[in-house]
Amino acid sequence: MTKQLESGMYSLAKLFSQEFFFRIPEYQRPFMWDKENFSNLIGDLLQTPWDEPYFLGTLVLHKQRESEYDVVDGQQRLTALCILIACLRDALFKIGEPKLSNELHAKIFQPENTLDSIPAKNRLQVKDQAVFNELISMRGGAASPLSEHHLSKPAGQRYNDARELFWAALDELTEERLRSFAIFVNKSCTLMYLATDSFEDAFRLFTVVNDRGKQLRRIDVLKAYNVDPVRIPNADARLKYAHQWEDMENQLGESRFEDMFHLLRLIYVKDKPAADLHKEFINRILGKPGMPRPGSSFMDDLTKFVDLYDRLFVDQDYLDSGATLHVEYRTLMAAMVEHFPASEWRACLLLFADTFGKNDLYTFLLELEKVYLDQWVRGVRKDERYGTYTGILKKIAATTDAGEVITATRIDTDEIQKACRANNFYGAGYAKYLLVRAEIVTSELDHPHQFQARSIEHVLPQNPKPGGTWSSTFTSEEHSQLVNTVGNLVLLSKSKNSAAGRREFADKKTTYLENRVSDFPRSVQVLSYPAWTPDDIRTRTEDFAQLVLRNP
Repeated sequence: MTKQLESGMYSLAKLFSQEFFFRIPEYQRPFMWDKENFSNLIGDLLQTPWDEPYFLGTLVLHKQRESEYDVVDGQQRLTALCILIACLRDALFKIGEPKLSNELHAKIFQPENTLDSIPAKNRLQVKDQAVFNELISMRGGAASPLSEHHLSKPAGQRYNDARELFWAALDELTEERLRSFAIFVNKSCTLMYLATDSFEDAFRLFTVVNDRGKQLRRIDVLKAYNVDPVRIPNADARLKYAHQWEDMENQLGESRFEDMFHLLRLIYVKDKPAADLHKEFINRILGKPGMPRPGSSFMDDLTKFVDLYDRLFVDQDYLDSGATLHVEYRTLMAAMVEHFPASEWRACLLLFADTFGKNDLYTFLLELEKVYLDQWVRGVRKDERYGTYTGILKKIAATTDAGEVITATRIDTDEIQKACRANNFYGAGYAKYLLVRAEIVTSELDHPHQFQARSIEHVLPQNPKPGGTWSSTFTSEEHSQLVNTVGNLVLLSKSKNSAAGRREFADKKTTYLENRVSDFPRSVQVLSYPAWTPDDIRTRTEDFAQLVLRNP
């Protein structure tokens, strides 16, 4: 499998010696452990028996040269251990143990060794090097909070959170137990390390190794592949693209950024997945005819689509303020982003915008929305959804006429309207979105609006109090047929009150509904009804089916 595999079970005494120097490569995410991770680490170490070995996990390393390794998996744990050792170093110095303190300092900061030609340097080179140097590389750095300059940044706050938790735990130990704990951490805490001289092999090892920290993701591996010196020879350009990648992830957020790659895969391949995301890009996309080459070509393409994604789905300002249909676009998009559970439709809108620009984009969005709704109400499986969206993507790629794409995307909406008339509308996953959409088309929309619906309320209660006007107005059969239809439902801007929801209609609408439906124009209409009858529900259901798909 590998050209050369190194492995071993080593104590920190061995791993934090001049035989090992670690570097966090550009493709890795920043240090991301939080207070819970730090608390678990120090808690486990303090509670375990100190006369027995303690296994801290596995490191997967990419060997660069003798004694120098890039960390493929294990960054979070290594960084946290360096912070812990820095705290031990400074705590021991505080109690008058300079010898132990100096020995611990040599673990995390290699002193110059002229005879062996080893320069003074950090045991671990990280991305947040300035904050690392202040807290860990400097003697006494862990004995007090970080400077305000570093505390104002997320990375600095994480380092300081670790320092505070570790320092507080060590401060509770007696001087003798503090000495014993330092010896235990150095001699008895062990890590398994696996190292190869090939990144691809290191990644294969990573995929079968359990990691207790923040795992390297498939997109991190793609980052490594694209900023590799083979693909971007210039060091300054590699650093620029590595920082650009991090900026894009911060711009979208971790979850959306990862989703972006699944959408790109769909845009490029226009077919359902045949393997995991990493293999799809390597085997079917990068460097293939008509697709971006690995390296700067892909990074530039990714940047373009990330910016487009941000404007379409996050800021929702792709159609500029003042432009025709800007308000309608922002209002509808806000509802789609919030309520649509699947995201394949976004690939189609991304490619349409990239191909045709802003012209006809809103018209296309309206047709794309109906495609999604039709699949939603029919319960279409993922494979069939992929078939539909890949067909749309292929049509976009095959024509220079946006109108052709819009016409080809248009579908019959009978199934959606049929779903709106169903007796069990309330229990459907799409119910809330369609109710919100009805509010959108009922509104005047003089400005972009986000309809924040907390819950759905039955006007006719699901369980009315016996002996009241509800029982005299609705037969048992009518109640069963109508209670969960859309004509009996309104949206609430506040949480439900089950007891108040069972009140008689006249009381319910004035004491309960009135201050909960004011944000929703269609729902407000219920307040004008003098009574609530079976015919009212039937009429509102039919009106809803005719109204809901109108263009905002």
